[in-house]
Amino acid sequence: MANWNESVVTYRRELHQIPELGFQEKQTSQFLIDTLHHLGLDPVRIADTGVMVDVVGNRPGPCVAVRADMDGLPLEEDTGLPFCSRHPGVMHACGHDGHMAIALALASRLQDQRDFPGKVRVFFQPAEEKPPGGAPKMIAGGCLEGVDEVLGLHLWAGDPVGTVGIRSGPLMANADQFTIRIQGKGGHGSEPADTKDAILIASMIVMNLQTIVSRRLNAFDTAVVSCGTIRGGATFNIIAETAEITGTVRTLSKTIQDRIIHEIQHIAHATAQLYDAEATVTYQYGYPAVVNHEASVNRIEEAIRSVVDVFHPDPAMGGEDFAYYLQEKSGAFFFLGCRPEGESFPHHSPHFQINENALPLGVDVLFRCAMNFLEGR
Repeated sequence: MANWNESVVTYRRELHQIPELGFQEKQTSQFLIDTLHHLGLDPVRIADTGVMVDVVGNRPGPCVAVRADMDGLPLEEDTGLPFCSRHPGVMHACGHDGHMAIALALASRLQDQRDFPGKVRVFFQPAEEKPPGGAPKMIAGGCLEGVDEVLGLHLWAGDPVGTVGIRSGPLMANADQFTIRIQGKGGHGSEPADTKDAILIASMIVMNLQTIVSRRLNAFDTAVVSCGTIRGGATFNIIAETAEITGTVRTLSKTIQDRIIHEIQHIAHATAQLYDAEATVTYQYGYPAVVNHEASVNRIEEAIRSVVDVFHPDPAMGGEDFAYYLQEKSGAFFFLGCRPEGESFPHHSPHFQINENALPLGVDVLFRCAMNFLEGR
């Protein structure tokens, strides 16, 4: 076990230095290929920059798959780590370097042992961070062919090392985005009565959108509606003719998702009409909700409760394209605590760090999950 403890940290630090954006993970992909070859395995490329490898046991049995995501984020790292990013403007600020390291060390541990039925498929997926994501392309490339169960973990900086957060049903949200375009009538800033002020209308729409969750949904329905940008206008003394709002919607069910789409359209059109203007709504579906399978969750809890504290968190309203795998196969996704000592920064922060003590624990957790499934079938 000591070798895996050391190698998983080494893998993570090397990967942390070479972050790449979605479908550009060429250096990362080559590192994974070379490392797996060094372990005596035969990886294949998939979905452009993705990598997949099977570790086959010494007797027949089912197949369990483990997924790790590969891509970094467009951020300039500001951690001061001695192994910080060597790629300007790109950083592993969400833990994907740790996910890959855990998966590599898991493959090493399985390869050393081989005393299990069936096989474990380890695959490394590009482009998780930005829709449409890499999962659909991985599935089209055959990553789930012959797979009976699919597992995934996410390092979670908000939870302490030694914990796993998992739940049956929705774990992460539908993650959608919308754009509202307002067509008004521009004019001189000194003569507002002759205009249809697009910025004023946009501001009113933003305020009214906040009533969807607070006043139009049942108090027990879970949803988020957030506006991220308002764009409009050219200079201080011209009333804008057009404006644009962008935002995101997070929901846990199709029913609430459909209700919010209707409410956004109604509010945008009605508010614009109140000021004799027009509004156009474009709604873009993002990743579907991550919905864990109950039987898989029960198997995972049974396998790991002796080595970690398992808890059942409220659903996270972030999005994850692991959802697509769970639409195809039984399985589950869970959070592995990695809160660093001292100050903890959120995921996607240029200061983001993890507690590396979580990495060998992640290897052990996934190993136990895989063995419990293979031996129990």
